[in-house]
Parts: sequence; structure tokens; C-alpha cells
Amino acid sequence: MTFPIVAIGSSAGGLESLSELLETVPSRPDMAFIVVQHLSAEHESFLSELLGRKTQMSVQTITDGMQVCPDHVYVIPPNTSLTINEDVLHLRERDRERPHHPADILFISLAEARADTAIGIVLSGGDADGALGVQSIKQQGGITFAQEPTSARFPSMPKNAIDTGCVDFVLRPKEIARELGRLRSHAYLRGPPHQLPEEVRVGLDEETLGRIFRRLRAAHGVDFSHYKRSTIRRRLARRMAVRKVDALREYLGVLEGDAAEVAALYQDFLIRVTHFFRDPQTFDALRSEIFPRLCEGRSAREPLRVWVPGCATGEEVYSIAIVLTEYLGDRLNQFRIQIFGSDLSEGAIEKARAGLYLNTIVEEVSPERLERFFTKEDSHYRIARRLRDLCIFSRQDVTRDPPFSKLDLISCRNLLIYLGASIQRRVMHVFHYALRPSGLLMLGPSESVGAASELFDLVDKSNRFYTRKATPTAALELGRSEDLANGRTEKQSSDADNNPVVTESAQRAADRLLLSEYAPASLLVDGALNILQIRGETGRYLEFASGAPSLNLNRVSRPELLIELSPAVAEARETGS
Repeated sequence: MTFPIVAIGSSAGGLESLSELLETVPSRPDMAFIVVQHLSAEHESFLSELLGRKTQMSVQTITDGMQVCPDHVYVIPPNTSLTINEDVLHLRERDRERPHHPADILFISLAEARADTAIGIVLSGGDADGALGVQSIKQQGGITFAQEPTSARFPSMPKNAIDTGCVDFVLRPKEIARELGRLRSHAYLRGPPHQLPEEVRVGLDEETLGRIFRRLRAAHGVDFSHYKRSTIRRRLARRMAVRKVDALREYLGVLEGDAAEVAALYQDFLIRVTHFFRDPQTFDALRSEIFPRLCEGRSAREPLRVWVPGCATGEEVYSIAIVLTEYLGDRLNQFRIQIFGSDLSEGAIEKARAGLYLNTIVEEVSPERLERFFTKEDSHYRIARRLRDLCIFSRQDVTRDPPFSKLDLISCRNLLIYLGASIQRRVMHVFHYALRPSGLLMLGPSESVGAASELFDLVDKSNRFYTRKATPTAALELGRSEDLANGRTEKQSSDADNNPVVTESAQRAADRLLLSEYAPASLLVDGALNILQIRGETGRYLEFASGAPSLNLNRVSRPELLIELSPAVAEARETGS
């Protein structure tokens, strides 16, 4: 029988919080607990003995190869890191050359091993350990807790975890213990990992999904009907467990009446954990093979343009910027670099623009790169300003919004795996349209161009690099994704089935109506860039400050678009189009 595994991370002040939590957990909770407490390597640990006085469960200090069983508490020994695989614990000596984050190491390992039956708890401590791990647990379908910071002697660890946006419950230790008992009775935690409760597996038909999609679209303007059903079902089931709702009908009622739950489900659908220099060999290939190819013979007037759709909080964007900067070296100022990052989540984009990351990135970024490209700010590292100036972030839905254009490289790694086949193909057409001739596409290790092989040639199988074929590019048909998934454009979905004779005046009226409803946002400006007319919805592109009004395009354009605006205006003046 499957049982949940609860990983607990703590540091300074953690003994008090651990004791309070374990005192409140029943003697037979049908869960296993693994405690990762920051322990001094110079002193013998009595933590197992101390915790054994607080619970009737068996408390053991971990030895390598120990099998995890329910109703037991396992305590990490000093000077070690811990992982888990198939419910077997594996110890290794800590790496003294790098900062020690044992909670992150265990949480990430547990997320991979147990998925939806993994639970992560971050208690009192003075650093950011556990923040990276709760993101992995939540992405894999697990459930996360953090101690309410005001109840912690040292609040940094729980606060940093909460700031990731990936903590489901913020509670005092005794309340965490009681919530664990309530969760244990939910069907989501009773089955094997990766197996959904029958209520979700069988009861979640297309009609019910449609109601959920419409609620999300009305609240957030995003259509999830093109996402893979397996992903949707898993994340719905997780939210039902967090809300302690067993029946879909009841959960639908919650969505209808609770805007906060709609927002929480929306964020669960969007969550994608990203890292700096994920798959390091791919970035080695960028530096040694791809960037030399893109930079050779490039004139100073021709910008090098890169796009990272689905960039989340920006780690991939900055990783590319770092490697490109390293490759160009002293020649960097000879090139115009434009690296675009886009994502559906406005919150993620704001974090990407700030370029501020927890110090746990030391697990991913070398000391040399930290020294050269980051500045230390308390428990965080911030991307250097000169690197942030190369990167432009904006909110965008790659399935329906116009893409960036004249691109040399698109890096789309681990986004396509969430999309259905028909929308994957449409996104491939978007990428083909956006790339220059012979532009390059980089996909994730488990992705391919699929049925769009007529658009791209594979040039590096191990790193998933594709080159754009010289296939004629069809005009993009962007619109509501529920129509695109059915092979219809937005205009086609509203066309009548017959074609009656229409008078010329009626035709002009219809044209005006269609243009106002469906045409892309556009502006008519004079030679000084003063706005004369506005067409369509321009809120995503313009923002008007308080005070004296201005209608000059340079003054009202959103900051992230200004780098695009200047060359576009110059080209329009030069070509007259």
C-alpha cells in the first residue's frame, strides 16, 4: 500500500518547531517523515534521541540504503546530503566546496521519486534552503507547507519558501500536523504515485473540463483547452486535495464562488520550474557551435535576436545571455544583442525583469559566473545590469499572440510537452514564421518538431537543435485557441455557413465591424510619432502615466517595447511600409 512521505527541512530554531509538529502528529499517521536539520559537522548529533521523546513513532538516524516505512521518523546524520529512490535512502558526504542545501537536495529527489505522494515542509531556519525544493515538489504534483514566519525563531527559511509562490499552506507547526491528518484521508494521497483518484480519472469529462476552462478564461483571459489532458487532470486533482474536496461537482461550486481558488488553479496550471544552465551540455554546444554560426559575417547594423517563449522567471534567458557574453568577449560591443523572454504569467515576468534569485542558485551557477555576472544582495543574487539590458521580457501567449520576428534563435524547452498535438503543430508554424532563413530552434530533451518536420531539419540530435527549412511560410492565423485546436481561425469560427448577396454599403459596415473586433492592435502616427488614431486593444503595448497627458508614441509605449520600437520606426520610414 502506498503511503505519503513527508520531508521536513529546518535549521536554526528548528528543534523547537520539529518538536511541536511531531508532538501533534498521531502515533500511527500512515506517513513516513524524513527530517533534514542543518547539523554541525564538528559535534555529535543527539537529534534522533531528542525527537524520540516527542513522538511514539520510531525515530532512527539514517544509514545508507535504509528502506523507508510508514509511521517512522528518519533523521539525517551530520555532514551528509540525502536522496531517495524507490523508497530507499542514499547518503553521501556533503560537498564542502559549495554552500550546503540538504533540504533542497532531498525535496528535489523526493519530488522525482514520489510525485503526488510527496509532501515538503519548511520550518524555522536562517537561510533559503528548501525554497528550490518546494517548487519541484509542487510542479510534480506534491503538497507543500511552510511555517508561519512570525511563529519561527528564524523566519528566513519559511519566508523564502513562501516567496516562491509554491507553498500551499502557511501554518504554525501544530496546525501543520493537523492539516497532514486531514490530507491523509483524501483520495489524492491514498493511491500510488502518478495515479489519479477515480473521481478525477473517470468523472472529469470534456463537458466538465469546458466549464472549468471557461471560468479560467473569463477570469484571466487564458484558454487552457489546448493543454494536455493528463497535465490538466493531475493539477485539478491536486487543487481538490488542497481544498479537501472529494467530488468534482463540489469543486466546480468552489470555482464558481471563490475568485481566490480560480487564481490558485490558474497558477497551478502555469507552474513550470526552470533553472540556470539546465542541461549544461546544451549550453556548451551553444557556445562552441551555435553562436559562432550565428555571429559569423554579421554586420553591426543587423541585431542578433533570440526568443525564449515560456521563459517563466527568466533563468533560461539569462543563461543564454551569459553564454553569449562569454563567447563574444571583447567583441560584445560590436553586436546589437536582443534576447526576448515571454510567458503567460505576469508575476513570473516581473520576477524575470527584476533578475533577483535566491542564493540557492549556487547549485547551478559556477563561482566564476556568480562573481562576473551577479551581485550579492542578502540571501539573493541579482543579475548584473549590463546583462539585464540585453534582455526584454513581456507577457505573451505563444498559442495566440503575434510572435517576435526576424529571429536568429528560438529556445523553447519543456513548453511543448504541456500542449496538445494540434496546438504543438500551430506553435511550430509560429516559430517557422518568426525565424529568419536558416534560423535555429532549440527544444527540450523530450521534445521534437513532431508532425511539422517539413518546416525544420534536425541538425543536432543530442541537444535538439533544428534549423529552419526554406519552406514557404503560410500567413499566421492567430485567435482563440479553442478554435485553433479545431483547425479554425477566429474569423472562420464566426463566418456564416452560406454566402448571401451583400450590398456594398453593408459590406463596408461589416468590414468596419470585423476590423474593430478582430484586427491586430495598430496606431496611426505622424512624422514626430504623435498618435493620430488608435485601432484595436492596445493596453498590452501602451501605458499612460498620471499627470499631463501625452500622445507621443515614445512616451506611452511600455518600457520593454522601446528597444523594438526604434528599429521598427526606422524601417517604416526607410521603406514607406
